[in-house]
Amino acid sequence: MWMGEGLSAAVILVVDDQPSNVRLVGTLLTEAGFDVIPATSGRQALERVAHAAPDLILLDMRMPVMDGFAVMEHLRCGDNADIPVIFLTAAAERELVVEALDAGAVDYVTKPFVAEELIARVRAHALLKQYRDRLRKAIVEREHLASVVAHDLKNPLFNIQMNAQMLDESADQPEQVRKLAASVASSAQRALAFVSRYLERRADIELRRGYEGKALDPCALIDSCCADLLPQSERKQQRIVHHIDTHDWVLTDADAFFASFGNLLSNAVKYSPPGGTIDVGVRKGRPGTLLLSVADRGPGIDAGQRERLFRRFVTLGAQPTGGESSSGVGLAIALKEAQWMGGDLWHEARVGGGSVFFLELPAAPAG
Repeated sequence: MWMGEGLSAAVILVVDDQPSNVRLVGTLLTEAGFDVIPATSGRQALERVAHAAPDLILLDMRMPVMDGFAVMEHLRCGDNADIPVIFLTAAAERELVVEALDAGAVDYVTKPFVAEELIARVRAHALLKQYRDRLRKAIVEREHLASVVAHDLKNPLFNIQMNAQMLDESADQPEQVRKLAASVASSAQRALAFVSRYLERRADIELRRGYEGKALDPCALIDSCCADLLPQSERKQQRIVHHIDTHDWVLTDADAFFASFGNLLSNAVKYSPPGGTIDVGVRKGRPGTLLLSVADRGPGIDAGQRERLFRRFVTLGAQPTGGESSSGVGLAIALKEAQWMGGDLWHEARVGGGSVFFLELPAAPAG
């Protein structure tokens, strides 16, 4: 059965207190290409919906204990109010059709029904539900993309703005002007590359299918991240100290690495005190991986807030030490990029105060 491009076979919950009716309808729908879930009572139907929401419910109007109207009332008050419901009703109960539609049913079929009519109505409403779900997912992905773009453009644009101000103040220092101009050019290039990359992204499954990691030097990548943040760290008189225990390379994507590790380093600069030290490290991790770390002496993260750490748009109690802004999406982006690269990212409290973030990535094959 044709279900529409990119759509899977619709799941139909068939609810009737007569097992023979459930078998009959279930057989017809299964032969038409639907996946069928049976239920012989209103209570059982609600339990099935709570476990796995179907694309459509074919619901008998008259059942003992909990009839179709009671089932509808429960559905409309919960998280599954958008599941379309088609009522099955006897011809003698046609006067209840208006009441059924007012209760939220999208359609009705009278018994005894014509098989072709039943299948056509079920197919039409199930497809509409799947299209709505796909549209809703696309909207969420678009909103996520917009928040990612807004967040990750902020750092290079902030660097450009700050360096422009420092250029104006350093007109009589040619060497400082040269360094600042190079930083401006680097930040602008990073911003443009970021825009190009993210505007071309599609759904996660398509993105994952097209990903091919390259063997890259993690030390060189970290140096690039540090260079981008040098004006901010120097302004706060912070030192970034490298601890390199291995010179193995990682399998990664440069842009994704900057979005992930760069966010960790940017946060360390934001939340570390002026004059503080930020430690970055590279060492062997679990077999087949390298472990990169960013450790700071900032305020740390309260144990009660750690479970919210990687959620989007969640800002914790700590405040940046230099008046920088925080949108609450940086760590969520960093985690997603790490997972996309086939790695992982997590946080640990640092002994003596502060935070340590670990980025685990696949190691490149030797040679």
